[in-house]
Amino acid sequence: MATQVKMENVDRISNLPDSILGYILSFLSTKEAVATSILSSKWRYLFALVSNLDFELEESSQMLKISTIKSFMCFVDRVLFFHNTVNINAFRLRCGKRVDSDRVYGWISAAIWRGVKHLGLSISLDNFTLPGVLFTCTTLITLKLETNLVLNVPKDVCLPNLKILHLKSIMFPNDDSVESLVSSCISLVELIICNCSTKKCNISHNSLKVLEIIRSVLYGSLVIDTPALAYFNYTYSVAREYSLKNLQFLIRADIAFLDIRFDSHQTKATAFFEGISNVNILVLSSTSLKLLKCCEPLPIFPKMLHLKLYCDYHNFERGVANLLTDSGRLQSLFFYQEALTNLPERVPHCILYQLKVIEISGFMTNKDCIGKAKYFLENATVLMKLIIRTVPFLSEEQKSRIYQQLMASPSKSKQCCILVV
Repeated sequence: MATQVKMENVDRISNLPDSILGYILSFLSTKEAVATSILSSKWRYLFALVSNLDFELEESSQMLKISTIKSFMCFVDRVLFFHNTVNINAFRLRCGKRVDSDRVYGWISAAIWRGVKHLGLSISLDNFTLPGVLFTCTTLITLKLETNLVLNVPKDVCLPNLKILHLKSIMFPNDDSVESLVSSCISLVELIICNCSTKKCNISHNSLKVLEIIRSVLYGSLVIDTPALAYFNYTYSVAREYSLKNLQFLIRADIAFLDIRFDSHQTKATAFFEGISNVNILVLSSTSLKLLKCCEPLPIFPKMLHLKLYCDYHNFERGVANLLTDSGRLQSLFFYQEALTNLPERVPHCILYQLKVIEISGFMTNKDCIGKAKYFLENATVLMKLIIRTVPFLSEEQKSRIYQQLMASPSKSKQCCILVV
């Protein structure tokens, strides 16, 4: 009879090499990883092998006890103390005004001294200054700053390996702050500026591929010179002046101008849209479409393949019609039916020979909507799909009648599929 060995009390996990245990702990939160230190003497300091650290103290409630804040600070101190010989891959800190600013300064510095690669800071401290070593960190690959502070960019700033930079709720006091910071990141490929404030925004970079400027206050001009840029998102009001150059490889642009006065922005609008005229995919909000109509002359988009219009205004027939006329390579068109009040009498080249997908939203049962859909069916020779998105209150029976009317309409394309949803 073979000897049966009882294995019930054997701790196989603890017998694994420390490197493997550290890898297992990396899938836990920092708090959970540290909690394993009570399991046994073997596990007491294994949490120090975890290279991704995440600390968060939610201070949304003013009822947060002082003892809880002190416990949080001691917890961060302890974790960083036992990481004194281990490189930190990622360090994320989220805390509010009631945490001691000197300790926050020390935590950030400790992460940098340990060669942190990915740093995320979401802090709300009055009169807080970021450590100077942050601006000369050679190991940083990702930096995400979300903090209500005035960022004084030092003259010796140098972040040679930084590829991703996210800035949120930051005020830049000097005209050249953004330019100095961006130009110091020679490997930068992604830049997001959100809810920031600056007098002048000059972004000139040879390797930048993604740029988003969202609800940021620009008191002066916006200068963009980024020959490698592939994606551009601009969501805010009109700046005082625009200079957008070398965007010849732009693939997609999402443009949403907010709170604008159309009578005073013709020159600015023309400069802006001419700067992105090489785009392949263009997404416009209703106000952006109206601003585009103000341009003189109306920009031509020779490389545009896909156009998406979010629109709830009327009387844009000139701008939209000319936009279609001057976009000879357009292959897909998405728009709210209100955006086109009068379709062009002379059918644009793109409708005749290029458009393959058309999606019309906000569709109703009236003759105007049906007429717009029939216009495309009767003229688009290579159309493969016509998608009709109806308003929410239409019944299934009404949708069915729309479908039947369109199916009975003459169609230039023999392979067009009609969907009514």
